[in-house]
Amino acid sequence: MMNMQCALRTRLILSGLIMTIGLLSFLVKSVDASPGSDVFQSFTRHISVQIGKDKQAFAQADTCTAWFYKKMGKKPPPAAKVEIIHFVPIAQQDVPVDCAKRYPNGLKSVREAFGSTQQGLSFSLTFFQMALISDGNDDHAYSTEEMQDVLNAFDRTYRSGQSVDQYVSQLIRVFERTRPEMQFPVLMSGMQTLMDKGYRLTKADQIALNQEVE
Repeated sequence: MMNMQCALRTRLILSGLIMTIGLLSFLVKSVDASPGSDVFQSFTRHISVQIGKDKQAFAQADTCTAWFYKKMGKKPPPAAKVEIIHFVPIAQQDVPVDCAKRYPNGLKSVREAFGSTQQGLSFSLTFFQMALISDGNDDHAYSTEEMQDVLNAFDRTYRSGQSVDQYVSQLIRVFERTRPEMQFPVLMSGMQTLMDKGYRLTKADQIALNQEVE
């Protein structure tokens, strides 16, 4: 009797283990099948936050450049073209900044800040564009193939079965490691790799990008 009870209990335990293993396998396959919308949304949101900071910094530098020229009784020169995307502040008077304190070295320092903040904003916007392009079917989610392609474009290795946070961290690290030095060649090379695989800037992508520029 005791042996029968032990055998029954063993079978129940084994059945439970098999069901658990089956459930875990299903979950792993689900992760493998698609990193999902959470990865795409978290990645683009991170870039969008940086774009907001870059827009503020550029608007301040732009406002103060105009202020210093006005103080000297001169007209500012035409803005130099920057790579890929150009952002022009619409309401300079809305940017609260004490230009004399922020740029004690005057016009030279503010013009340097104008150039660097303009480049920084352009880089962040272009990276956002790349993130949109790599969502090939515009479903606001990264499939396994899309995730592999965007990581491979930047010489990063795709590892199947990772959590959402791990996938997001991988993508954010690519952005954060290239942003400080504004590595446009690396970014453009990665985007070209995606283009070579058939990815394109769609109408939906352009609308989303325009919303970030505004």
